[in-house]
Amino acid sequence: MGILRFVIWSSLCVGLGLFLGTYEVHGHTPWQMMQGTWKQQSPKLDKVRSDAAVLVDEMKKKPAPSEQHSADDKKAIDDIIGKRTKS
Repeated sequence: MGILRFVIWSSLCVGLGLFLGTYEVHGHTPWQMMQGTWKQQSPKLDKVRSDAAVLVDEMKKKPAPSEQHSADDKKAIDDIIGKRTKS
């Protein structure tokens, strides 16, 4: 059963590849259309990539949040944890 499934999926993938590479729609193959669309979107993708890099750099520059718990709060938490581990 596994061999049959492998053969069917492989033949479907090969058929799809042949279709994308050889069948012409409006004078271009689907692969050529996809490449043209990718090239048109490339400047937009580069802008998004650079904007994301700027955001990452800004986040790295921000200082880490400081701990704002008082000593009494820490002692109370330690007492609660100590009670739970004893029982």
